[in-house]
Amino acid sequence: MKERERAVVTGLVVLMLLLWLGFIFHQSPRFAGSFWGGMLGVSGALLMLVPLAYLIVKRIKWLKPHVTKHVSMRTLLAWHIYAGILGPILVLLHTGHKFNSLLGITLTTMTMIVVVSGFVGRYLMNRFSTEIREKKALLKELQAEYQQVSDQLAGTPQTGTVLLPFRGILGQLTASLFIRDFPADPANVTVASPYTMMRLSESIADVEYAIKTHETFKKWFGKWLKFHIVVSFILYLLMALHIWAAIHFGIRWFTPWYTSTSYYSQTLENGAAKSRLRSLENSQQTESSIAAANQFSLYFGNLFKQHWRSPVVIHGIRTTVFDYTGIAAEIGQPDSNYSRAMQALQQVDPEYLGNGNLEKAFWINVYNFGAMKLAAENYPVTSITDPKISDGNPWGIKDILIGNGQYSLVQIEREILLKKFDDPRIVFAVSCAAVSCPDRTDEIFSAEKIDQQLEEIVGGLLSNSTKGLSIDTQRKVITLSWILKADRRLFGDGSDEGLLDFVRYYTTDENRDWIDANRGDIKLEFFTHDWGLNDIALADKKD
Repeated sequence: MKERERAVVTGLVVLMLLLWLGFIFHQSPRFAGSFWGGMLGVSGALLMLVPLAYLIVKRIKWLKPHVTKHVSMRTLLAWHIYAGILGPILVLLHTGHKFNSLLGITLTTMTMIVVVSGFVGRYLMNRFSTEIREKKALLKELQAEYQQVSDQLAGTPQTGTVLLPFRGILGQLTASLFIRDFPADPANVTVASPYTMMRLSESIADVEYAIKTHETFKKWFGKWLKFHIVVSFILYLLMALHIWAAIHFGIRWFTPWYTSTSYYSQTLENGAAKSRLRSLENSQQTESSIAAANQFSLYFGNLFKQHWRSPVVIHGIRTTVFDYTGIAAEIGQPDSNYSRAMQALQQVDPEYLGNGNLEKAFWINVYNFGAMKLAAENYPVTSITDPKISDGNPWGIKDILIGNGQYSLVQIEREILLKKFDDPRIVFAVSCAAVSCPDRTDEIFSAEKIDQQLEEIVGGLLSNSTKGLSIDTQRKVITLSWILKADRRLFGDGSDEGLLDFVRYYTTDENRDWIDANRGDIKLEFFTHDWGLNDIALADKKD
């Protein structure tokens, strides 16, 4: 392989490895099945078949003379190398960096192994062969020179006695200090001498050892190339399986070409019809899902308003509460708001809700309904963390059925709401059904008013001195809701300064002025979170 070719191939291999890193930073699950994703996949697969030409011609003796009349083996090898790297690059782009297919992941991994093993084997094998040829040529020159010096010294054996005192390793190391004809560069020696003969003998031994070492490595890398070939055939089997799966689950739905006298026109008609059908189906699914989401909001809103109660004091904390006895009584009644809200959720396909305020309000309401559901279905309980509900992690229970999927509270909050909308106010909007949670109005969230509602819920919490914000001006200590501590990474850089900036924005003018005047001396503390259920039945008794 020429130096320029090797540099180009090395660059392509590095590019492929960099594209593979995209799996860490980017995912596009639908790209592989799109038009351009399919084109990249087909093009990459065709290029990956090209390397078979070199492999077949090289190993089928009767075929080789016929092919090499038109194309040299060197050209076939170049095709083998370039197509064997460009094909995998297109295939990596085709994947869209998705992880939801075991076959696709295995195929991608095997592709990487084949390319890297082929590149390393080819490059090192070439280097070893070059090194062996060069060293054999050098060995031949040294042997000829050794024979020449040996012949010259044969006529004067007495000169050999000069080396007798310098036998052994120590003597050889110190010989240059005492032997006058010790050469600075043995390659330039032209006069026969005992020391010249000694150095030539050592050089011959070194070169012979180097040749033997390189031949050993070449032998082992011959096995490496066999490994490359075996892995390549496994790759082709997986690729065939992948193509069959794509055809079986996708292209098989197209009308066969032989059912029409005009294949091209029939294909166009089928494609247009399918496009219109998909558009219609998507429109219908969107309308159906939005209608079901609105039905859920209606029934959950009724349930919420009916059982919401004005603030009371529980464990010394002022908080809005709900009548969980009444909510629990609705479970199992087919016509209750609770049961109808559950039924509506099962008709929603979240994929067709869009990415706007409708979806944002929907998921917040679903979270709050799910938290109520955990407490109501296990009632009576005094906390969402009650052992009757779970072994300590009620937020991980997947018991919220939406369409064909089951969701947990933590999944809705972390993987959907915060990830998709990146709004720190969400952590105040999702209720943990606890005394220390932000206070609620008697309305659920709506797409039309969600921004205003989020502002009000944060401001409301920070106006509650028993669980949201308390300022000790004497000690210069601000005590904040535990939520700000648990999710502090969402507020600025997560530092105390970031928390203060957030609080300053939502608090009163009086508090804001005090924060500005004492900012450098303020110490933050946090309320202990009370996980007691925000249930009217648990209100503190009045004296």
